[in-house]
Amino acid sequence: IDVTGDSDTTGPIVYLLKLLMRRYGTDCLQQVSGRHEWVVPPELRQREEEIKTKDPFVLYGQSYSALRRDVTAATIGSKFEQLAEELKDLPPQQVPLLLLALYEKVTLSWANTLPSKQLQPKVLDDLNKVVTECTVLSMELQCVGRDLLANEQGGPLAQMRVTPGQSALHQTLGAIVVHVATIFQWRQRVDILKPFINMLNDPAALINTYLPTMPEDSLVEVRRAFSKTYRSELSGTFFECPRGHPYLVTECGTPTQVYNCNVCNSQIGGLHELLHDNRTARQDDLTQTGHCLGQPEGRTSIPTPERTLSPAACCIFRALMHSSLLWASCKNEAATDDLLRLVKPGLPNATELPEFFWHHLERDLQLLGQAIGKSVDEAAIVLHLVLREILTQEPPRDDAVRVASTLEDRNNRREWEMFFNRAYIQPVLEKVDENVTRALDCIVNDDSQAQDQLFYLVYEKVRVTESDLTPHLWMYRSRVTLEHLNQTLQQQGKRDKYPILHHFLEKVCAVLINF
Repeated sequence: IDVTGDSDTTGPIVYLLKLLMRRYGTDCLQQVSGRHEWVVPPELRQREEEIKTKDPFVLYGQSYSALRRDVTAATIGSKFEQLAEELKDLPPQQVPLLLLALYEKVTLSWANTLPSKQLQPKVLDDLNKVVTECTVLSMELQCVGRDLLANEQGGPLAQMRVTPGQSALHQTLGAIVVHVATIFQWRQRVDILKPFINMLNDPAALINTYLPTMPEDSLVEVRRAFSKTYRSELSGTFFECPRGHPYLVTECGTPTQVYNCNVCNSQIGGLHELLHDNRTARQDDLTQTGHCLGQPEGRTSIPTPERTLSPAACCIFRALMHSSLLWASCKNEAATDDLLRLVKPGLPNATELPEFFWHHLERDLQLLGQAIGKSVDEAAIVLHLVLREILTQEPPRDDAVRVASTLEDRNNRREWEMFFNRAYIQPVLEKVDENVTRALDCIVNDDSQAQDQLFYLVYEKVRVTESDLTPHLWMYRSRVTLEHLNQTLQQQGKRDKYPILHHFLEKVCAVLINF
């Protein structure tokens, strides 16, 4: 195919655009089109500079859109006194939306290179005065607001600072972190959010706690379950294969046959004596407190479940956690020593913390996209939808939630993960395809956005006539993967209906991780 042609190759080229952007994200499309101009069709090439992230906060509807218009009117028409008066009667639940509007209309303006589109220092000073004197904002939210106006939300982390030519991925991650910090600072008195609030404001309170989604030593639970189930009826001894995977020899505990490990296929057991490279399983509990995922680049490239959490839910938990810890590492200087103690294995010095959490967040977003079978852009939309749930839904209030939120032991962590997952994450994941499609429609129909033909084309919002069959041939279809199949099984609540399929997917996940 002559990819440099105009008319007869438009179908394949448009499909390539869809594939790059919807499977790998806007950032990927930016990088590829920067190296290979032909990737963007000639009729769209003039709009290539418009490839950028859209406003994700339009998911909040008219309340947010009205605040965004008020902020725009203040910056363009110098109507600061009018903005200040309107904020006095701002409903409590809309307070965080004000900061999100400031981020979208003021912070992101730092990306402009044209002087006519840059906000003047006096405008920023007047907005700063409005934020400082706004009585509906708490002290913490006022600090967030001032940072957003000065483009200092990232502190020493350059990737968080909005700059001309900033990559789409950095914009996407920055918006997630700002959204997380804003919502959790507003919801400080909600018990179920206490772990995340402590990550933002008081990491010292988490030093000896079990952070969400951190892996734990399952052998301890297996031993306990085995003893509780069989008691004195069945005895046995636990051993480990050469690669450390545990297995059980019942009765007297002496192996009489040689088998293969069901995880790594190594030989296990023995003929009346243990194989020389096998060993008795350890007795100690290796579960660690704090953050124990190690370096971001050392994490698995496959979305994995933890305890009762699906792979997608696990990714969402970790993205919220790393966003909160990232904000603390950038903006809470008093907490740096505590953050260093929280990370295991430790980092050489505190200056590495922001980059450490930033790259973990980047990995979380990538894995979430894999888990739900979507691009990083759509994975980011899922995170924004979860944060909207946290702001708009009434939180569960009972003593069990309050106790579990301390994360003082492994049982508390497990219970808290279940509470939080059921309250905020599952409502989004249960119909994730429908929720993402609805969110994209909100973004497409956002009146404040300049019409982006490339965005319309990639997400197939351009009407195709019935008689024209060629566009249908080049429609984008989601890739079917094991992760996507697993998430589909989870979101439709069919785990119990198809137990063998669910068991198969769990086993496949375990095998892929170990290889």
